[in-house]
Amino acid sequence: MSTPYVHLLIINKEKHDLTALGEALQELAVYEVTMAGSLSEGEQLVRAKRFDIVLVDVGLEQEALAQFLEQSPDPVLVAGHVEQIPLLTQTVQNSANDYLLLPANATLLQARLRPHLREKRRREQAQTAVRDLNEVEKLADDLRLTILPLGIALSAERDWERLVERFVVTAMDLCNADAGSFFMRTEDNKLRYAVMRTKSLGQAYGGTTGQAVPYADLPLYGEDGQPDLINVATYAAHEGSLSNIDDIYDKSTFDFSGTHRFDERNKYRTISCLTVPLRNKDVIGVLQLRNAMDPETGEVVPFGAYHELVAESVASQASVALINRQLRQREGSLLRYKRELQIGREIQAGFFPTALPQPPGWELTARFQPAREVAGDFYDAFAVPYGKIGLVIADVCDKGVVAALFMALLRSLLRAFTKQHYYLRAQYSEMAAGEGDGAGSRPFPPIDKHVLLDTVRLTNGYIGNNHANTHIFATLFFAILDPGSGEMLYVNCGHIPPVLQKADGTVKRLMPTGPAIGLLPDAQYAVQKAQLGPGDTLLAYTDGVTEARDPQRKLFGEKRLLPLVAEYARHSAVDLLDAIEAAVREYAGGASPGDDVAMLALKRIA
Repeated sequence: MSTPYVHLLIINKEKHDLTALGEALQELAVYEVTMAGSLSEGEQLVRAKRFDIVLVDVGLEQEALAQFLEQSPDPVLVAGHVEQIPLLTQTVQNSANDYLLLPANATLLQARLRPHLREKRRREQAQTAVRDLNEVEKLADDLRLTILPLGIALSAERDWERLVERFVVTAMDLCNADAGSFFMRTEDNKLRYAVMRTKSLGQAYGGTTGQAVPYADLPLYGEDGQPDLINVATYAAHEGSLSNIDDIYDKSTFDFSGTHRFDERNKYRTISCLTVPLRNKDVIGVLQLRNAMDPETGEVVPFGAYHELVAESVASQASVALINRQLRQREGSLLRYKRELQIGREIQAGFFPTALPQPPGWELTARFQPAREVAGDFYDAFAVPYGKIGLVIADVCDKGVVAALFMALLRSLLRAFTKQHYYLRAQYSEMAAGEGDGAGSRPFPPIDKHVLLDTVRLTNGYIGNNHANTHIFATLFFAILDPGSGEMLYVNCGHIPPVLQKADGTVKRLMPTGPAIGLLPDAQYAVQKAQLGPGDTLLAYTDGVTEARDPQRKLFGEKRLLPLVAEYARHSAVDLLDAIEAAVREYAGGASPGDDVAMLALKRIA
């Protein structure tokens, strides 16, 4: 059966022709017929419900009928028989909209009702159009005078509490809501109350009040990890869609048990509820308005389409302001972070030698290019006792700040343990030589091998035992060169084998003699020896050289590096590193390095 669209009230004091007509219309399905046995009963029904048309027996008490005709908001037809034509004439003159001559059938009655129904529909449509026009004009005024200025004001607002408070209060005023709340989405996937207002209860929490909202956060996900779509606020956060509920106590798909508890504690009655998400790419917060108030009667009414448009417009303005505020905060953090990185880079630069040792007959040079502000690759060269030179190149298995901190630790430990060993050995030698006779120190056999082993073992043990939880390690090549003889002792801790390009064109690789630093606290290392004769060149480098990539992501590789070493090692160490830098830069198409680069070149002049 179709839904009735004509609501007819029939008033007659006894069963007669009007009752039969009403029953006949009721069977047509498009009519809903209500029967009243008296004018007083009819008046009560008209006050409680609007009807499309009222059909009244003209034989009812005339004074009461005249008063009913005067007060009825609905069109009224009077019905009577031929002998009642004088009464029908008088009643039509007194305000009745039309008459029906009895007896009649359902077809004749419908024909009589039809023009009045059309006229009523036209009036209702006109009223609706006027109401819609008024709402559009009001919305335009609200947009021009309130919402757009609100967006500008919110964007300029630096105080977070004042910003969210003004947003909620403005939305409540525009929608004439008695209560409003704003939830901010947190990083741990909850909705946190930022502001809560209830005018009629005098409650104000959050914002500039200094009083925290006394209600717990709303988790966006349940204990099973599934999104909470039962609470209307969390539903809006997940789905990004508006919800408008006329009465939360009617059957609803949402769980309002928390609101019911609030009502019970505060002797309040929440009825209408409008929930609007604040969207950027994702939902960043949720606005909730409760109990729209009729401005004329003060009664709670449902939120209408106008309220939805206004609330969404205000939420959009607030969303922009909140995002701008977050961006400003992030910009400030990034600027501070950038400044800290600049300071870190300056500090890290202090760990590199300001000048490399240049013993007679040798050329030593180095290059360094970080992939970021700070890096984990590094090189070092420093003088050790008896005219020897310490050479270091290392690669920390990470980039950025963490790698830079690890690099600083590693470099400091290497230098400290190296100097400590030479110092302690020298002190022991002086004591053994003097025996209290003041003879002073005397030369002692070279201890470079012991210094290399002890320094590497102690450094590895310290890092492995104290920083294993960082899961960071470093490859290291550490050597001690005797410039006089060209003899070089070295320990290679898992590093890319340096290239020893001999003057006669042969190539030797200085292979690893132990694992990387920090992997195994008790690792064992061995010392190996290399001899650099006149014209020989040593190149030590990190994987940022061979793992440079072209635009097609192909590696530079040793197949391009080794020919460069063979060609330019005949010139100078500086020429060699210049050639490698230029070749890598051209191969990468001028792109910034994807990894830190460190190179150390040592050439014995022929």
